[in-house]
Amino acid sequence: MSRDGLPRLAAFDVDGTLIDRQGVLTERTASALRALTESGVVAALATGRPWPQAQSVLRRAPGVSYAVCLNGAVVMDAVAGEQIADRAMTHFEAIEAAQIARKLVPDIRLGLDLADGRHVWDRNFAPDMPVDLLADISVTRVDDALAAVDGPVLTWLVYAPSIDTPALIDELAPEMPLGTEIRPSGLDMAEIAAAGVNKAAGLEVICQRYGIDAAETIAFGDGLNDIDMLRWAGQAVAMSNAPAEVRAVADVVAPNHHDDGVAVVIEQLLEGIS
Repeated sequence: MSRDGLPRLAAFDVDGTLIDRQGVLTERTASALRALTESGVVAALATGRPWPQAQSVLRRAPGVSYAVCLNGAVVMDAVAGEQIADRAMTHFEAIEAAQIARKLVPDIRLGLDLADGRHVWDRNFAPDMPVDLLADISVTRVDDALAAVDGPVLTWLVYAPSIDTPALIDELAPEMPLGTEIRPSGLDMAEIAAAGVNKAAGLEVICQRYGIDAAETIAFGDGLNDIDMLRWAGQAVAMSNAPAEVRAVADVVAPNHHDDGVAVVIEQLLEGIS
């Protein structure tokens, strides 16, 4: 923490953390974000959402100036609207990882996030996603997303009706090619990305801009895809709606995201310096 007791950077997961079950960022939470950033704290989203879907949240989040998207594969300066970092799989890694997944789990369904911003899904890929997330995304559906790879791949979304996500990850993780890994995506599906890509690594890019140490940060999250970030941050805040394994790595458990849990913690931070 800084000398005044505030973090220098605050990172916020979106779904299940910053917004409520209806996709609403409440006025109380918006006011808390505004007060935090006006106090000089750098604020960033850290989300599994692609950049267009992060933008829809940023428009309602005063003072948040960065976005770590696709669980760390892309880092955006939200004020300038510029990408400041990305990490794609090589063409060979992306193709091989998807081929292995298809071979080992015959009913696998794939969604492709390309580095140029396109999203290509298998025609039968029908994930359960928040309505507001789907509203802003432009998807091309094809018979075979694997055959549609024609540029750098940031992530594969991986879903199979025959197997739940934790079991799918357990089955595929040992078989992923060198340079890639499979992990929770934050939704009810897995995600394949370049090895070492996670929210913490994305936030490090922002910290390097300002000379901020991880010990001077606070991070809020609720999902398995937030664990790396929470372990990295100087202060880790898990939402009470988070699974037990997420709450176990937190320093603080905030109220439910539907009860303005993020705002409650921010207000307490600011009250401590008043």
